[in-house]
Amino acid sequence: MLLSGRNKQCGSSSPGQTGHCPLNKHLSISGITDSPLCRACMETEETPIHIMLQCNGVAEQRAARLGSTATLHEALGDLGGLLSFWSELGWME
Repeated sequence: MLLSGRNKQCGSSSPGQTGHCPLNKHLSISGITDSPLCRACMETEETPIHIMLQCNGVAEQRAARLGSTATLHEALGDLGGLLSFWSELGWME
């Protein structure tokens, strides 16, 4: 992999913003997985927006890293918290 250390972390925020990432909705569109459902809650499609703002299955991790973020703008405004949140989940690896 070309990215390592800090650069790898910086690169990991972009996929979450664009939707082109190893989350189930994108993976199901690509034919890599059968279901687009969120692996944490199994209630709706697993998308960056769902994970960053809505998913009850990762609510504890989200609150610890992003606080009580209510909007996408707020979530994206805390790059350190956002990187820490995605890193803790381990879903972007």
